[in-house]
Amino acid sequence: MTDRPTDRPLAGARVAVLVESQYIPGELRAIQERFAGYGAQVDLVSRLWDQPSLRFYSTVEPDGDGNVPPLEWIEVSLDVDQVDPSGYDAVIAVANYPTVRMRYLDAPATSEIAAEAVRQVPAVRFMRRAMQDRRVIKAAPCHALWLLTPSPDLLAGRTVTCNGVLIADVLNAGAVYTPPPAQTPVDDQVVVDDDLVTSTSWHATGTLVDTVRDLIISRRESGVPEPAEAAAAGTGAAPATESGAARTGGGPSGRRGKVLTLLSEWGYWGEELIGPLDELDRAGYAVDFCTPTGKRPNAIPVSMDADFFDPPLQRTVTSPEMAARVREMDDPSTEQGARLQDPISLAGWFPQRPYFAHPQFVRLLENYRRALGAAERRAVEEYDALLIVGGSGPIVDMVNNQRVHDLILAFHKAGKPIAAECYGVACLAFARDMNQRACILEGKHVTGHCLEYDYQDGTHFVESRDTFLDFNMGPPPYPLEFILRDATAPDGAYHGNFGSPTSVIVDYPFITGRSTGDSVLTGSKLVEVLDDGLRRWGW
Repeated sequence: MTDRPTDRPLAGARVAVLVESQYIPGELRAIQERFAGYGAQVDLVSRLWDQPSLRFYSTVEPDGDGNVPPLEWIEVSLDVDQVDPSGYDAVIAVANYPTVRMRYLDAPATSEIAAEAVRQVPAVRFMRRAMQDRRVIKAAPCHALWLLTPSPDLLAGRTVTCNGVLIADVLNAGAVYTPPPAQTPVDDQVVVDDDLVTSTSWHATGTLVDTVRDLIISRRESGVPEPAEAAAAGTGAAPATESGAARTGGGPSGRRGKVLTLLSEWGYWGEELIGPLDELDRAGYAVDFCTPTGKRPNAIPVSMDADFFDPPLQRTVTSPEMAARVREMDDPSTEQGARLQDPISLAGWFPQRPYFAHPQFVRLLENYRRALGAAERRAVEEYDALLIVGGSGPIVDMVNNQRVHDLILAFHKAGKPIAAECYGVACLAFARDMNQRACILEGKHVTGHCLEYDYQDGTHFVESRDTFLDFNMGPPPYPLEFILRDATAPDGAYHGNFGSPTSVIVDYPFITGRSTGDSVLTGSKLVEVLDDGLRRWGW
């Protein structure tokens, strides 16, 4: 019977498998048979020491019952120094001790050449070439990362998992080690970082092979050149993939621009989202939503309670109509609530800056800056403005969040509008270049939650939608007014406008709103900035 095309999704694909003695027969058979079943050609590759072919023996470790398996042999005739990894769709280094054996070298004569000598070992060179071609999928189960650790620049900032004995090596190489989740079976302990697939043990071979298969198919579907095409073009490099793909909100049609809206996962004030969102929807702007880690944002319960009595103002602050709108937005089963269901993950989009004390800080910093550049470009090319929604939640996961700072700085450097409300304005005060550390609000005029509005008790946060833990920490942890007065000095100013019904300040590129009652006006002024070129208003 002839296989249908869908039965052999890797028809025409080629996979190179690096092997040596002490391979695990069950793993190697699974790799060969599973890939062959998908239609891929599997080649065994090793260091042949100037021989036309070599035979390698299997591991003979006893099984769980104390039985010693019979010795097995494989014949390999492809030398790792004569094979181009760019001719393959995937490269896999097998688990156990073959990678230790493939790293063998004669001890260098001097310490000055030791590092380079390790990197010139044939199998290490081969994996280095493979890592430089992002079109090629690399898989390193169990101990196999030992072929990459001699070259720290290859692993710097990469997220991996491995056998426990390698943890120190991968950390020293600058990788980000990911321990397997406690409840994940060993057969499924696989981690993917773009073109690199790692696992904790050979027991995960099935999952690892299927993961490699899916990545090869994904690259084919996205138009990445086949191996022969890549070689003919003189490059095997694949374009960088984007983490946390943007999801467009479901508002009105006929869009003519796009605004990125950042919300806390620890509780936003309902009206401070609804107010500006209505204005943006009415003006025809598309809106994408983003949270620090990609979790659905939650409205603070008191912000959807029309009976909530605000102690500083000695009155209710949410109308019955607005409370109903907020409840609708907070309910994922409604049309409006569905817009918040799959926010962009800022953690999946912007990189984390490394600790200065990290042993591989220079390499990690280089990797961070490369990733940051790509994230910044996407932000300013895709979006016309940034809106930071207020409430008490930003105090927890946004104000001192370095990724939030980098997002703000990307818009600031591009000269694009940045709107912020209430405690969201604090994010602007702390968004500073890691070297200059100057405040971007210096010399600017802003507003924000004023001292007279601060609670003596009653600052609420919401931990998660599932547990719906709503807790009160008492007074706010800092008076935002004092922070903003210091941040804008000496030539700017903070304007609380206490006693005025509204307080919104435009001092381009910033549009700042004081609190809940200023939400609609903040949105309308952002639209005026985008549509009419408004640069100064409110002071």
